[in-house]
Amino acid sequence: MSDMLSIGQSGVRAYSRALDTLADNVANATTPGHVRRTAELSPANQGGSRGPLDLDPGGGAGVRLTAIVRAVDQLQLDTLRRAEGDVAALDVSTRWLRTVEAAITGPNALATPLNALFGSLSDLASDPTNPAVRETVLTRATTLADQFNRSAADLDRLDLDLLAETRTEARALNDLSQSIADVNGRLRRATEGSAAFAALADERDRLLARVAGITTIDVQIDAKGQATVRIPDAGGALLVSGSDAVSARVIPAATGVELRLGPTGADERATLLSGSLAGLSAARIQLAEARTRLDSLADRVAGELNAAHAQGIDFDGNDGGLLFDTRRPVPDAARANGGSARIDATLADGAALLPMTLRFDGGQWILARDDLGGSVTGALPLTLDGLTVDGLGTPRNGDVFRIRNAGGAAAIRLRDIPAAQLATAQRWVSAPAAANTGSAGVTLEVGAALAPPATPPFLLSVAAGTQTLTDSLGTVLASGPVGTVLAGDGFTVRLNGTPADGDSFAIRRNEPRSGGNGNALALLAVRDLAGPAGTIGEQADALVSRVAVSLNAQQGRFATARESRNQAAEALSLQSGVDLDTEAGEMLRLQQAYNANARVLQAAREIFETLLSSSRS
Repeated sequence: MSDMLSIGQSGVRAYSRALDTLADNVANATTPGHVRRTAELSPANQGGSRGPLDLDPGGGAGVRLTAIVRAVDQLQLDTLRRAEGDVAALDVSTRWLRTVEAAITGPNALATPLNALFGSLSDLASDPTNPAVRETVLTRATTLADQFNRSAADLDRLDLDLLAETRTEARALNDLSQSIADVNGRLRRATEGSAAFAALADERDRLLARVAGITTIDVQIDAKGQATVRIPDAGGALLVSGSDAVSARVIPAATGVELRLGPTGADERATLLSGSLAGLSAARIQLAEARTRLDSLADRVAGELNAAHAQGIDFDGNDGGLLFDTRRPVPDAARANGGSARIDATLADGAALLPMTLRFDGGQWILARDDLGGSVTGALPLTLDGLTVDGLGTPRNGDVFRIRNAGGAAAIRLRDIPAAQLATAQRWVSAPAAANTGSAGVTLEVGAALAPPATPPFLLSVAAGTQTLTDSLGTVLASGPVGTVLAGDGFTVRLNGTPADGDSFAIRRNEPRSGGNGNALALLAVRDLAGPAGTIGEQADALVSRVAVSLNAQQGRFATARESRNQAAEALSLQSGVDLDTEAGEMLRLQQAYNANARVLQAAREIFETLLSSSRS
């Protein structure tokens, strides 16, 4: 009789726990990270020791719950984690590349102000003395410089935002690694095969999946279910071991960003292969390339237009100067500054910026050259060697600002020149002698002045295949074979074509208010100058197309990685996921087994009651 009671009781309890496990599966069928569990049952031994999960209270035979088993394959889990990391990396890099593209396209595109400037230069070449046309050229040049400045500022802001996101991801990584270490400690204390152990294992795998979305990891699970995590593989830096987690931080680097594990000063570099941090690092490389290309384009526009403008003379006959400034002072606040002061710096026209430091010392500011060549003290604004610094806000004693010389797109600006100072005319002009019989012409360019100076005007004559350059006093300045370049006083000259013996050309400096457009044509010709990156227009197009091509490639790889991730998730779901039809069939089986054991208990009770009734009678 006691055996029947023991058998029925053990079966009812075991199958009740199995039904609880099944109910937990159904309730969490749509819960991310839930792994299907099954109750492992085995015959109860007749006597002998009992395990920690043994539900057989007596010594008779019956059934007992051996363990709660998770239907999981660690290899498939690892495959899915790596696929998730690839998707996260490509998702992040694609998102940031779209942002970079938006910063240099549409209303921010440089092609529009570039075309507008060269369009106004074309008008200037057609009507070089028109004041309105000259003003339009200056306005269009200012608009172009402003767009360069805005694009540079936008890309700088994006870089700061991207680095802020990397720091956020690093903090998330630290929180997750500490959580994994905590779960490891609870797994070590939990009973293996229990429902609590299975729940902790689910939580561990969920946390590992989130870490894999941030960076590539290698996971080793020990007999207690504890995860040892390294980045990026089994030979990489240690992130979690047992109940200990290593701190992580992200620092800017030439290769995007670097992930460092361990205390500062003794940290170890962890390679980024996938995950959001790898995507951010790849995006920052593309962002840095876009900034470099933008700066290169700004430097080229300013350099070539400055060089062309310097070749001519303005409306009053003065030599053309620079159109654009390409350097500007930028104050950088020290990280340890405690005040709220904001500093602005300006450089006088023509002044050269020397490295300087601005320091607040109690009640006064000190602006000093780094080479100790001079300093000024007092209240703002302060001026030293053409540099003027001013500011707003309240400084704190010891606040320091370094004044650096910025260039590229962030620095370009149109110099403050009146419209009359646009150099539209050629500085030097030539005229062939009326008696010339050859087909040669003269090319003149601005050159170095002679010391002592020669006396203009100048004469270039040809005799017996030799060209000779003389001044008005007959002094020979240079000579050589026809076709070679000769240096005059402030110019160079070269004969083109085929001159005849006795041909000559008068060379003189152009006169004020000549109305010439030779240098305006030279400024317009900058548009079509070919360099290593093509013309200026082609270089501007390449700035955009480079990002667009990278974005398109990333989108293609992202679609492929997402499909691979979905396949890996489906394969894991077939083994680890909850199928309600399967659970329904299993529920019927367990209910029948539960009812059968309950019937055994009922039969035992009825027999017992019959025996008691028989004994009384």
